[in-house]
Amino acid sequence: MTATVTVWSDVHCPWALVAVHRLRAARAAGGLDVVLDQRAWPLELINKGGIPRHIVQPEMAVLSNHEPDLFGVYDAPSYPSTSMPAFELVAAARRAGGPAVAEEVDYQVRLAFFRDSVDISVRSGLERVLDAAALALSAVDPAKIFEVWESEPVRADVLADYRRSRDLPIQGSPQIFWPDRTTTHNPGMTDHEWLRGIPRLRSADPGAAGRLLTANVTRVTSEQLGP
Repeated sequence: MTATVTVWSDVHCPWALVAVHRLRAARAAGGLDVVLDQRAWPLELINKGGIPRHIVQPEMAVLSNHEPDLFGVYDAPSYPSTSMPAFELVAAARRAGGPAVAEEVDYQVRLAFFRDSVDISVRSGLERVLDAAALALSAVDPAKIFEVWESEPVRADVLADYRRSRDLPIQGSPQIFWPDRTTTHNPGMTDHEWLRGIPRLRSADPGAAGRLLTANVTRVTSEQLGP
């Protein structure tokens, strides 16, 4: 039985990209049957503002020392002022293909923005996202996802997630809810502070997300199978 790990985060949160990447790597390394159910926690609604470049860019620079393959200097001519179209694309992917397809589209949104300097607020950028997702996972159907994105109430899906999040113990992005219903904020990366406009990591545990995933999924699966 496929286990579900629910991730509440913002697609423009670099900490969330690190966590998602490490969870996916641990899943692959352990051969775990688990899907990451990506849920929208739009910081632009929480903070009442767009993507804060002056915060995101220093965070990217610091985190690139820990996961260098995930980040690059953003050098596209346009910078996204909103992440809502990307959230809506993930919602459309969920409607079109289920949680696994939504997970892949969500991951490619993050890589496109943080690594490849793609403006994820415009259709041309989202086309690049879906092309990459289709190469990574054959179940991704870009035409079908765009049809849903254009014709179905995917904005309502995003806002439903946002309303639901208000009743959850979310400390920040990312907040991960494990199959046993426990939750962890930003695994292995919480020991940091901002000093003179730069985030400083006092300590980091790159294996934390993977250990939590493996232990939790293994335990819950064993309980489901029984003696």
